[in-house]
Amino acid sequence: MIDRVRYFFGVVNVVVVSLGLLYWLAIHQWARWWRTWGPTRTYLVVLPVLTALGVSLYAVRDQLLGADLGTNWSLIGVSLVLSCGSTLLELQTWRQLTIATLVGIPELSRQPNGKLLRDGIYGVIRHPRYLSAGIGLGASVLFVNYLGLYVLVVCVLPLGYVMLALEERELLDRFGEAYDEYRRDVPRLVPRWRKRPSQTPRP
Repeated sequence: MIDRVRYFFGVVNVVVVSLGLLYWLAIHQWARWWRTWGPTRTYLVVLPVLTALGVSLYAVRDQLLGADLGTNWSLIGVSLVLSCGSTLLELQTWRQLTIATLVGIPELSRQPNGKLLRDGIYGVIRHPRYLSAGIGLGASVLFVNYLGLYVLVVCVLPLGYVMLALEERELLDRFGEAYDEYRRDVPRLVPRWRKRPSQTPRP
């Protein structure tokens, strides 16, 4: 039973992670161009391409997954801990986001919309979704324990960094000085642990 579950999540990761990464890379790289099209026409172009690519990836899923390294309960234990951390972080993020933001509507709208998020988790780090996705991917890879997913992580990490840089460029284009100030105040992924100012006892 556990082997079937591992295989299922392995296939989901091979297909969904790859498509999600390509989608957001395309959106952020050519955001200005997509805005001239608007969300509807952009989706009509991008989604069929991603669907065809997804079918192709699924067809070669076993080759992409590679060797099964077996069920490792120690790795599964670590995976569960990471999954809890990723889920808690994602829940904090979703408190600040709308469905439109999650699917990229602000990036694609001809009249830039949306607000610069600085509350909640966005006051601690600028990109909590990247952090939660990275932790979640690590959890999935350890749980599944197929060789191909370890290779996928090696490929995804540098591409994820490129995507993050492209998103920051797009946010700077949309929000200008406000985002530049936010970028100076709040770290990308690792929180700054500030010491509270010591209180001087009153005489």
